[in-house]
Amino acid sequence: MKNINISFFLLSFLIFLGSCTETNTVINPGDKPVVEAYLAPNHPVSLKLYSEIPYSDTSEGVSQPIDGVSIKIIGSNGKTFTLSSQGSGLYTSANNELIGPAGTTYSLEFDFKGRKVRATTEIPSKPINFKSDKTEISRTQIDLSNFTPGSGGGIRPGGGFNQENTSVNLTWSNPNNYYHFVAVENVEENRVQIIIPPSGSSFPSFRFFNEPLIGSSNVVRSQSFQFFGKHDIILYRVNGEYAALYQATGTTSQNLSTPPTSIINGLGIFTGINADTVKFVVNKN
Repeated sequence: MKNINISFFLLSFLIFLGSCTETNTVINPGDKPVVEAYLAPNHPVSLKLYSEIPYSDTSEGVSQPIDGVSIKIIGSNGKTFTLSSQGSGLYTSANNELIGPAGTTYSLEFDFKGRKVRATTEIPSKPINFKSDKTEISRTQIDLSNFTPGSGGGIRPGGGFNQENTSVNLTWSNPNNYYHFVAVENVEENRVQIIIPPSGSSFPSFRFFNEPLIGSSNVVRSQSFQFFGKHDIILYRVNGEYAALYQATGTTSQNLSTPPTSIINGLGIFTGINADTVKFVVNKN
């Protein structure tokens, strides 16, 4: 199974908004740890722990990694992971012990500032009948490295952006209405960009993904791919706590609220995930 690797765009959102708690809370702003842990079957345990930036902090605070905490993850199969601090907020289990199969429940426990932080999650089953109607597409490379705005030149070959936008249709079975999301990752060691940007532009991400949904299909457009070569199209099955946290990223400065979390006396995400992968290639015309 594809190595689980989810973009942690949610974390910065959590750290900043996490302290917008009600005024009658007994936990002071900034006193909740922010947890980031995704448990996947047959993968080692890895957890990140950071400090919360209280919303009441008028300075431009920076979240800090939290090291040296004694953390346990206890499985319903009788196996306990004792996590060791690796520095920079990272915690791992000894001897690369692996998470159990789908259906196993895991409980998180550790003490922080005199309170017990707890959370529970279950490893979901693997996605069923994941398929793509295409295994490859072709695109033309566009070179904008010498492009000057307003000059009308510097685009070669292909003459511009009017390339065919092919649909890659993804389907899977979902009789029980689980949450899923699709991620696409370029797996080439030496990545070649489809659109070479003007000098000084930022390098595009080799991974992109959609929002969690309850359904049994999704579409990836050919123009979403940023690189030629081999890709993994990964279908993740996730629990409700991940979907709720993703949806909460729509909170704005005009509508601040406590982000949803299943962690008692803490913030963040402690959740089980599972995945299946299809291989895909973007060829160069």
